[in-house]
Amino acid sequence: MEKRMLLAVVLSFAIFAGFAYVQQKLQPPAPAPTAPSEAPAPAPTTTGTPISKPAMPLQPLQPSAPVAVQPGAGRAARDILVDTPLYQAVITEQGARVKSFRLKKFWEQLPFQKIAEFSLWMFSIDIQRYRSLGEITNPKELIRLENTDHLPLALTWQTAAAGIGPEVLYTADKPKLVVSDTGEMRLNFTHTGPDGVTLVKTFTVRGDSYRLDMTSTVQNHTAAPVRGTLAVALYDNVGQTEGSGFSGLVWSVKQSRESISPGSLKEPQTIPDFDWASLETGFFMMAAVPPANGVKPVAVVQELPAKVMAVTLKADLEEVQPGTEVSVPYIFYFGPKDRAILRSVGFGLERTVDFGWFHVLALPLLYVLKFFYGFFHNWGLAIIALTIIIRILFIYPNHKSFKSMQNMQKLQPKIAKLREKYKDDREALNKELMNLYRTYKVNPMGGCLPMLLQLPVFIALYNILGYSIELRNAPFISTLPFTDIVWLADLSAKDPLLITPIIMGATMFIQQKMTPSPGDPAQAKMMLFMPIIFTFMFLNFASGLVLYWLLNNILAIIQQYYTNKYMS
Repeated sequence: MEKRMLLAVVLSFAIFAGFAYVQQKLQPPAPAPTAPSEAPAPAPTTTGTPISKPAMPLQPLQPSAPVAVQPGAGRAARDILVDTPLYQAVITEQGARVKSFRLKKFWEQLPFQKIAEFSLWMFSIDIQRYRSLGEITNPKELIRLENTDHLPLALTWQTAAAGIGPEVLYTADKPKLVVSDTGEMRLNFTHTGPDGVTLVKTFTVRGDSYRLDMTSTVQNHTAAPVRGTLAVALYDNVGQTEGSGFSGLVWSVKQSRESISPGSLKEPQTIPDFDWASLETGFFMMAAVPPANGVKPVAVVQELPAKVMAVTLKADLEEVQPGTEVSVPYIFYFGPKDRAILRSVGFGLERTVDFGWFHVLALPLLYVLKFFYGFFHNWGLAIIALTIIIRILFIYPNHKSFKSMQNMQKLQPKIAKLREKYKDDREALNKELMNLYRTYKVNPMGGCLPMLLQLPVFIALYNILGYSIELRNAPFISTLPFTDIVWLADLSAKDPLLITPIIMGATMFIQQKMTPSPGDPAQAKMMLFMPIIFTFMFLNFASGLVLYWLLNNILAIIQQYYTNKYMS
């Protein structure tokens, strides 16, 4: 019986660590959405679109939105800079697509200068120092596509007879757009095709938000009605992920979150009636939200070579009468996967942040962690405070676990005699062992159950400390004391010097020596291997998680010492 109990304890820890390590890598893809039938969906009428206009002669275009110069006219496409307090974007006139989107509040990577590196198998020690620190000089770039054919927000207009492709030359009405932190401005791109249809892409930029609104307008300058399909596409290289978080496609239908990992989408799929669709790469994302009313597009998702995923929003427009225009508004989000920021944008985008199986448990833990950060202004100290609170909450079950193991150790001589006596009769042995446990009021699983109860908390904390953007580039002790060598400067990354995981392994070894040993010497030796196994597993874990586990072990040692000395 105690052998099975010991095995359960070992497996409990192994399951937690193994699950945490491969949770994202081996996460099975959600069932792919069912593609609709080949028959096209009924096209919405232009009269149902709030921004459609009645049939009447078109007014001449305003000087701020001049008729586009066509490709071949000898003009090169300009890059239009959009500058806000939160980001700096570049929109090229070649397709009016987003060429660059740099987040001013986030480093691409911290400014470290590598001095030396020592590698062994899959582990390495990196000795680095800061080049400089202060104002962010290398902002995070969201557009990381080698193929310029796949720039985000490409727009196409397709009719039965002709169409306008995603790379046609537009004319911008401004050479540059600078928006203040409380401002809101518009930027228009215009292209007139050879058939007399004009496409206008209007971007609405807010200085205090990562939200980017885009309205696609079809203007009919011809003498006959036109009908066709508008399509706007998002692209992202989901193979270039960052951190431990999810990378791939996420969408919501009727507030139900679904996801597809890279390599799982074998053919294009259509998602009708979606709430939003997002391309995610760890800590950052690009999301598209369809119009709330009027023309309702569907999302077509597909995976391209080199782990590039695409989300295309297609809207079928019924006849656009001569001299009228039809517009379809979209809402996009280019920015961090921060629940507070996403909630301020609305549309349920905060559901893109998912902490796995124990999401409901992880959210209050994250709120507590943020509360402590607001007090200490240091995420490392916030993790320490959270660890102490959790340890206090589990004082009683941990104490019962220690006492149960002590009681089991006292029974080891009697158990050994029973095993010797009934070594050839397992049924009788189990019966006598149960009688022994009842006589001395010992629960053989008492040392295991409290650990099992804590597993959900451990897994929830792993997801918080490994996936939360709040810990990205968040320092605890930035440099090794009395040196300029980088140490715990980024709690979302591993300890570059491997100091904390090694100390953590040492604390686990101390715990094992203080824990009442099982009667079987072979089992005791097996338990002593656990610190070695965990140390190797934690060498590449986020240093924030290692910090939590290290402090948890130290507090466990203190409690166990007190129990052994004063409550035995």
